Amino acid sequence: MKKWRIFFISLILIVSTLPFSTANAAYNSILTDLEPRSGIILVQSLEDDTVIFDKNIHRRTPPASLTKIVTAILTLENCPDLNAMVTVPQSVIDSLVNTGSSNAGLKAGEEISVLDLLHCMLIPSANEAAATLADYVSGGSIDGFVDKMNVFVERLGCTDTHFTTPHGLDAEGQYTSAADMAKIMKYALTFSQSEIFENITSLTEYQLPTSNMHEEPRTIRSTNFLMNSGYADYYCKYVTGGKTGSTSGAGKCVVATASSGGYSYMAVIMNAPHDDIDGDGYDENGAFTDAKMLFEWIYKNIRYESILSSAEVTAEVKVRLSTKTDHLALVPAEDLYAFVPTGVDENSVLVKVVDGTLPESVDAPIRKGDKIAEAAVYYADQEIARADLVAAEDVSRNLFLFIGSILVDILTHPVVLVILGLLLLLVLAYIGFVLYVRRKDKKNRKKKNNKNKIVQMKDFK
Repeated sequence: MKKWRIFFISLILIVSTLPFSTANAAYNSILTDLEPRSGIILVQSLEDDTVIFDKNIHRRTPPASLTKIVTAILTLENCPDLNAMVTVPQSVIDSLVNTGSSNAGLKAGEEISVLDLLHCMLIPSANEAAATLADYVSGGSIDGFVDKMNVFVERLGCTDTHFTTPHGLDAEGQYTSAADMAKIMKYALTFSQSEIFENITSLTEYQLPTSNMHEEPRTIRSTNFLMNSGYADYYCKYVTGGKTGSTSGAGKCVVATASSGGYSYMAVIMNAPHDDIDGDGYDENGAFTDAKMLFEWIYKNIRYESILSSAEVTAEVKVRLSTKTDHLALVPAEDLYAFVPTGVDENSVLVKVVDGTLPESVDAPIRKGDKIAEAAVYYADQEIARADLVAAEDVSRNLFLFIGSILVDILTHPVVLVILGLLLLLVLAYIGFVLYVRRKDKKNRKKKNNKNKIVQMKDFK
């Protein structure tokens, strides 16, 4: 019964196609039913950054070994020769004594390639490998490398991230957020050396070659149990890679990628507990269980579907200055897609023109594709997307109507009206003045005539 309830809720809660930065996840209500235990959750599409789930994604938290994603990026960007040999410094080994941190068994003075160090850092999450790479890339200054890390994340637009170490052990002043970590991981999956990063993080194990400190090859194994079928509680067939992290301050963490059927997603899970949730006497990693549960729900319940066709007439608007037509058809600028529940298509949605975006009329000439208005797409009374509405055809302008319109516009322009008003006042004043002068002149002539007449009467007598 619970599964059906989740399914029907999902039919109402549709994911917006707007980018992550401008839209909230619309499936968050489902989290209550799925009952994830992690304090921080972000799941988004890798195709268009649509957010499927989010929870406390801007909360600052210790980054744990997710820090090593940045260390890997900077190493790949600054080391053109991945086969270059590096000597593990004694200072690196000493700095990690009694920290209880994960390692790959590297020894001070051991010579190992940059590529093998990357494998050590990203697969078993070896802290001595991270510190060795930082020391090598920065010419012996780990602090200098950390400065580069902070410049890099600032350049990515991360506002809630600051590093003080290259490996992620808890330290004062070191923090990140799920929103920032998603930006960092997206960069790792798209920059010029991303293929190397993805290849390494997709491995469940790797064999290190012999070295001056080890006579036999060694096998290192991934801490990402989401990819290991030997861990039934964690294994998720969709997961393709990622990076784990775990400290007392950060809790259990994982950034995981998943892909199936042409759909790819990324999950950032942080502040997850490590406890026995099924009563089997063993503590479970909450980051893994939550990531598995959310990925499996997504691949079962939602699809990226066409919800609006660019060939569909959505609205009309009146046209002025044209004898060709008096109305113009408006269509979506392009086919619109969204992450929606399985079975939802163009026939399941309602399209409405957004209030205030449709003008009363438009003036020709109009070119096909000109933006005129905006439409909102609804499903089950929920807005799921927006689309620009554009002209469906060209509309030419009639010259005589255009000239007449110009004359009307000129004559009705406020400035022109003021000038005409002033001219009218001047004309009226002039007329008044002329009338006044004429009237006065007439009175003067009348007086003169009367005076002349009196003189003549006396003379006559």
